[in-house]
Amino acid sequence: MEAGLKGSICLKHAKASREVAMYAVVGLVLGAVSFRQVILSRFDPLLGDVGDARFIGVILEHWWQVFRGAAHWLSPPFFYPVQRVLGYSEAAFLFALPYSALRFAGVGPLVSYQIVLFALVAAGWIGTILFLRLCLKLSMLPTAAGAALFVFPNSINIAAVSHVQLFAIYYIPYLAIGIYLFLRDFPKATSVGRFGGILAAAILPAIFYTSYYVGWFSLFFLLLFSGVSYVWAVLHSDGPAFGRHTIWNRGNWKRLLPYFAFSAVCFVPFVITYLPALRQFGGRRYPEIASMLPSLVDYVNVGPTNWLWGRLLYATFPGLGARPMAHELIKGLPICLLLVFLASLVYFIDRIRRHRVSASQADSPGALEDGNASNDHLKLATLAAGLSAAILLAWLLMLKIQDLSLWWLVSKVIPGASAIRAVYRFQHVLAFPLAVVVAIALQQFAGDVARGVHSRRARHGRLVALAVCCLLLVAEQFNTGSVSGYGKQQQRNMLSRIEPPPRPARVFALLPAAGFWQGPYEAAIDSMIIAQQYGLYTVNGYSGQLPRGGEDIDKPAYLPNLVRWIRHYNLENEHLYFLDERTGVWSSAMGSHSPMNQRQDLMGAPLGDADFALSLSAEEVPARWQKNEVRRCAVRVKNNSGTTLSGVGSDFDEPGKYAIRLSYRWVEAGSLAQPLSGFDNRTGLPEAVKPKAEITVEMEAAAPSRPGKYWLEIEAVQELVAWFKDKGSAGVRIEVEVQ
Repeated sequence: MEAGLKGSICLKHAKASREVAMYAVVGLVLGAVSFRQVILSRFDPLLGDVGDARFIGVILEHWWQVFRGAAHWLSPPFFYPVQRVLGYSEAAFLFALPYSALRFAGVGPLVSYQIVLFALVAAGWIGTILFLRLCLKLSMLPTAAGAALFVFPNSINIAAVSHVQLFAIYYIPYLAIGIYLFLRDFPKATSVGRFGGILAAAILPAIFYTSYYVGWFSLFFLLLFSGVSYVWAVLHSDGPAFGRHTIWNRGNWKRLLPYFAFSAVCFVPFVITYLPALRQFGGRRYPEIASMLPSLVDYVNVGPTNWLWGRLLYATFPGLGARPMAHELIKGLPICLLLVFLASLVYFIDRIRRHRVSASQADSPGALEDGNASNDHLKLATLAAGLSAAILLAWLLMLKIQDLSLWWLVSKVIPGASAIRAVYRFQHVLAFPLAVVVAIALQQFAGDVARGVHSRRARHGRLVALAVCCLLLVAEQFNTGSVSGYGKQQQRNMLSRIEPPPRPARVFALLPAAGFWQGPYEAAIDSMIIAQQYGLYTVNGYSGQLPRGGEDIDKPAYLPNLVRWIRHYNLENEHLYFLDERTGVWSSAMGSHSPMNQRQDLMGAPLGDADFALSLSAEEVPARWQKNEVRRCAVRVKNNSGTTLSGVGSDFDEPGKYAIRLSYRWVEAGSLAQPLSGFDNRTGLPEAVKPKAEITVEMEAAAPSRPGKYWLEIEAVQELVAWFKDKGSAGVRIEVEVQ
């Protein structure tokens, strides 16, 4: 008997080892396919682009400097001398822990960063398998399929190439494990349940402090799911009695209170970092948020590089890519996955109904065992139905029809929602509950096949069909787009161009260099990397917010704003240097050719009535537009006054005060001539315009969302003073057809 027991244990260990090996092989294969460009290029490309991805690398290096006592926690060395600028963007805290461990071990910054990102993907794979296999007790095939749909979806290319901070979603499975263990053992208060509660209470604020979007969306989904579950329980039980035993039960709240208190303590670093930034900048304006809300088609908008659906989708809807912020809307589901999800919801509802009918008939002793199994199936079906309903509710809240969306109410009512600009990134978080729903559906369908088909051949045939379905769901996620826009060697080459700074240098600023960088984000992050490389501070910087008085380096107003910044903070001394990144040469702020010694034209006062003399003419304005399309318009500006006009104000606290800018609005053509909006957009003069001089101003305009004939009106304004048209200098009006 003892030998038989040992043999049984060995058999179980062998089976478990084979299963772990299978998960490892599948994960490695899917990872190799998803990140093939990095692997085939010998790991030189870094996941992400020259913007947010490298910014996270700078923040991780800052954390390492903090842990070794060489930097202030809240003040990375950019936007000098502004303090507490860590709160302007993501803190990446959970990324920083393994990164710093690697840096202390002697691994270089770029290699450490790359290892951390791949380790996050692996952690997400392992965590999802642990949740599906050990917590929900799913079998191997549904577990592997669910993990693949969450960890390697179509949208991974989108997240990897632009916003690697969204890799914080790979901590969500561990949050789910903690919540599951806590709720499972809640009445018993076991050590495992307490561990789950502590894990959940700690990891949620840690996710917030890593990526605010992922943290906020995770918490918001938990609230949606809890609300759906509560309504379901009330409708299917004695409502008042259920409330007394759950919400209004003092014993439950006493058991929960320590975990809430512990979580509140864990939120303290987040509050210290971000509350001052919230007070400084406030929330996002709803029109800015609305531009990134999805329309109905975006729920299947997988982007043009999805190998199966991309071309078909963009051929069917040719205007998808021309909309404002179109890159933020390519986070939809592949069509087969969406259909399977919707079919699963119908299946679960029917399953729950049939379980309730059959439960009353299970009155024989032999039915007890079947009843236990049936009860487990009912719990899984109920969980999946609740998750599905919460996902659908989240989609409904985000949906924009014309210019209307329920998210307006969310942004006004739910705390923290006004800080969310790119709302459709919610899809990255929803990928986890959606994968859980599909995995449970596959599990229960496989069980139905095993129980309902007596012929072995037929049963095997249906199971093979199920496996093929799993492969299709995973295969349609394949994306041909790039996951990298920058490489390690590229960054080394950038640093090699830069001469070592002069010994007195302590602070520096980049000089403008038109056409040298891909965008202002590349220049700003270059300056941050150079600052960390040489132990300097930089007045430049990149983040989710620019401090008051800051300006992007590609803007015409950059140089006068830079001079104003330096004088405002009294930085003009022998420690301030300018860097020309094209040549790698440093120049002192005290030198004769310094920008500090060049005249900068700024608007410091209201214009007199006679100086509101400006003529505008349409140099290049398209006559036909697609709906929602963003186009560039060229407008000729002539200064007919005797005063130099500038797009930059002299007031540091209000940089736009007295600045001269252009704006536009759309007016319906016809008898009513109703404006669709006010003159809400602003484009500053790219350079100072001397008396009787002319310049061309390029401005971006976004077409209306409805086809028709419109007037595009372009006017000039002196901010906080008056519109030129009200002073006798009317702008231009162009007839446009929107298709």
